Amino acid sequence: MNHVRDLEAGRVSTATASMYQREGDAMREDEMEPEGPLDDITIQPPSSSGTENNQLQKTALKRSNQVDDGNELGPSPTSLSTVEARRVTASYPTSPANPRNWPESRKMGITVTLLLTGFISTAGSSIGIPGMHAVRDEFGVGFRVGVLIPGAYVLGLGTGPFVFAPISELYGRQIAYISSQITYCIFFLGTGFSNNMATLIVLRFFCGVFASVPPSLGVATCADMFEPSQRGKPISIYALGPLSGPILGNMLGYWLLYFGWRWAYYFMTIVATLNTILLLVVMRETYAPVIQKIMVYNSIHTNSKSKSPSLIKMSDKLNPINWVPDLSWMPAMVTKSEMLVVYGRAFSRPPRLLFTNPVAFMFSMYYAYLYGLIYLFLTTIPLLFGKPPFSQTDLFSYEWPQGTLPLSYLGLGLGFCSAAVVAANLQDRIYKYLSKRNGDKGQPEYRLVLTACGMITMPIGLFIYGWTANSHTHWIAPIIGQYLIGIGLVLPFNTIQNFLVDAFHPYSAAAIAGATAARSIVACILPLFASEMFQKLDWGWGNTLLACVAILGIPAPFIMFLHGKQLRERYAFQG
Repeated sequence: MNHVRDLEAGRVSTATASMYQREGDAMREDEMEPEGPLDDITIQPPSSSGTENNQLQKTALKRSNQVDDGNELGPSPTSLSTVEARRVTASYPTSPANPRNWPESRKMGITVTLLLTGFISTAGSSIGIPGMHAVRDEFGVGFRVGVLIPGAYVLGLGTGPFVFAPISELYGRQIAYISSQITYCIFFLGTGFSNNMATLIVLRFFCGVFASVPPSLGVATCADMFEPSQRGKPISIYALGPLSGPILGNMLGYWLLYFGWRWAYYFMTIVATLNTILLLVVMRETYAPVIQKIMVYNSIHTNSKSKSPSLIKMSDKLNPINWVPDLSWMPAMVTKSEMLVVYGRAFSRPPRLLFTNPVAFMFSMYYAYLYGLIYLFLTTIPLLFGKPPFSQTDLFSYEWPQGTLPLSYLGLGLGFCSAAVVAANLQDRIYKYLSKRNGDKGQPEYRLVLTACGMITMPIGLFIYGWTANSHTHWIAPIIGQYLIGIGLVLPFNTIQNFLVDAFHPYSAAAIAGATAARSIVACILPLFASEMFQKLDWGWGNTLLACVAILGIPAPFIMFLHGKQLRERYAFQG
């Protein structure tokens, strides 16, 4: 009778959880098609006849009382929970709980909130750069150790997805965002009280780990809410946050430095805390398999007072009592075996995909190089425009004072914004136009039109930036070069993310995770040698070297236009 009481209380069987475990491969974080039934059986909704339902319940009760070798094993897989799961998943495409059926205002509200969260996550990586010399002086360390202040954070950004992507898959986006941001605030506050360099670097690493969720899951969250042909604009809007964060964070850091280097970390803690409250109020669950698990759990637990996170009204969300998501469904719907499978997959798939698939490797390496260049310029622009202690005596500098030095990043920042606006307005149009012209539903290669434009633009900007600085021309000339560099960085950076999502479905999460790990390693290493490179090669030849490396990637999108489908089929990843 214990089993009967358990069933009547609504304990969901492991059979229901296993259905969603099988669904994990079919409905990844960045799924390309609208969510549908889990398997062939669930395509048709279960019969609603009273006789069949009564029979199913009797069968379920009978099975629940069975004992294996006299041991109480808990409820066995029941037809009741399985039928309920099939009913929910069969009706899900048209359900109001499906994020793709939400009003545009709600979807864009979440997108803008993710923009702000992504901005704070990446601004945290650079806000300490202006104070590096003050930290080095206080703790008695050299330049390369000081560069680890942003470097350790960036390494954390690459490590975090391996921890939080499985949490997102098992328990949902909402849990991943909220848990990471609360912990992020705590660790960021700790950095402001660091009393030695080792403590500061370790805390910066963990700040990066917990800051990794918005940059790594933001694209997938947008993909949860929008159809493939509609994703270009929201993803471009969202991407403006993580991409502008390093620039604006750096600019803020110079002004906060007047109050001491620790105030950069105090300020970010305050801003991150306010944003976490906003995230608690606005964020809803968007990952389809998790929403379906919650719906099944609530349906079977007829006495449950909890609601699907996606169905809670905004007026209810403003009540602080409802800020913390209901977690009661997790023990019943997520099994230990499922956790082991998901975490094993999270650590094994990204490196296998990255190093065995030439398409993934080629675009991930260029993607990583772009990210490394962003941090290279963040750490070296003060060398060109600042005065000591921000510049070096053996390199030409325009010697701007600390108060106006943040304005030297405006060229790069305006380039970022211009590229984001172009991508937001043109990416979906290009995708739809090429789909219509070629008579298909769309190909991943259609994302690469803007990628090619950016790849061609960036070397031009590097040449202008480097040789105008080398010739000691008016400061506006290298700023113009910066502007072109910014466009050349963001257009490929943004569109390569979309390409990886489209090209490697249903393993897009693995492709993004591999690319994220690669970009973080490059962004940590490249700035370490930037100062020495410019000292030995000067501004002209140093930037020429960077431009020549960038030129190597230009043929990639054109090769994919011609042979993309054949390459993807030939090197199809099998999981």
